[in-house]
Amino acid sequence: MAITHTIAQGWGGSAGSLSASVGVTSTNANEQNFSATLAAPTTNQQRDVQWAQAKLLAVYILSDQDVVLKVNSSSSPTDTITIKASYPFCWIKGCGLPYPFTGTAGTVTTTYWSNSGSAVANVEFRSLIDQ
Repeated sequence: MAITHTIAQGWGGSAGSLSASVGVTSTNANEQNFSATLAAPTTNQQRDVQWAQAKLLAVYILSDQDVVLKVNSSSSPTDTITIKASYPFCWIKGCGLPYPFTGTAGTVTTTYWSNSGSAVANVEFRSLIDQ
């Protein structure tokens, strides 16, 4: 069975508007998705997700508060990425941007999430991994 993720982006300004939608489909795929609530404050809440660099097709992360994502370790992460409130973090294989988890040597084995703010953070994580 094929799984498709669709990611849409738009722009609007004095010159009009632009929009694009990209569908990522795989017939041999696995989704790793979760919704997480991070209390204020929360340090290093682990969420198990895993993939090899060559297998990640798309990742989309959205939070309503600033949060920090640590990859593969809470004390010596291979990557540390700040997800800004209401700014989607998005990467699609083939988009022309480099793979965002560069410190992992290609492999993500787990993630750790922190919220140092004063409000609860609601994090949405979606990924499509080719098997």
